[in-house]
Amino acid sequence: MSERLPKTLEEIREHFGGLIDDETAELLEAYINGKEPVVRLSEIASKKGKVLIEGLVVRVFPVRYFSREGREGKVGSIYLKDDCVVRVNFWNDAATIIETGDVVEGAKLRLRGYSRDGEVHVNDPSDVEIEIEYCRISELKPEVRTNLRGWVSGIGDPEEASEISVSDESGRIRVLLENREIYFKVDIGDYIEILNCSVRRGEGGDLEVYADRNSRVRVGE
Repeated sequence: MSERLPKTLEEIREHFGGLIDDETAELLEAYINGKEPVVRLSEIASKKGKVLIEGLVVRVFPVRYFSREGREGKVGSIYLKDDCVVRVNFWNDAATIIETGDVVEGAKLRLRGYSRDGEVHVNDPSDVEIEIEYCRISELKPEVRTNLRGWVSGIGDPEEASEISVSDESGRIRVLLENREIYFKVDIGDYIEILNCSVRRGEGGDLEVYADRNSRVRVGE
């Protein structure tokens, strides 16, 4: 009777003892179980070809249009972070998810692309999975960037046009808006999402949220 192959990470480590390191054990576990291993961003510089990566979007650059050999194209780029930061380029159809605002700073991405010269290139939008984690108002912490959602529960002085209040099931918070246009788009009771916003302490010591030029605000979506 043949010996059963180790399948779990713990079984693989026990089977090989100290002959392999943790990284090799993780790759074996993925291979044995038919899973595609996730490549750490710090390894991208040494990788060529197709890779699966995950990380947090820390910077989004505008989509650029270009013409090459009589053909029109477009490309958008981001910085993705896990154990280091890597540039990811979205070409043509894939660049659309940047134009539509689906890829924003503060989102988590899991994507398949091609590694070349220390960067990753994506051609197909279906190769990109986007996850946005939201923080409850009661769990906000100062000096961090986060994602917030709730309902507009207050609107500030129209002469200033720079402040609203947002509530969720856990609390209420003041939100300062760098973009005055948002102030005029919202009304009491509107559902709102504020992505990649900054949390800080106001003059009175209470926490407040600041939606700056690096934030994205969605109303009623």
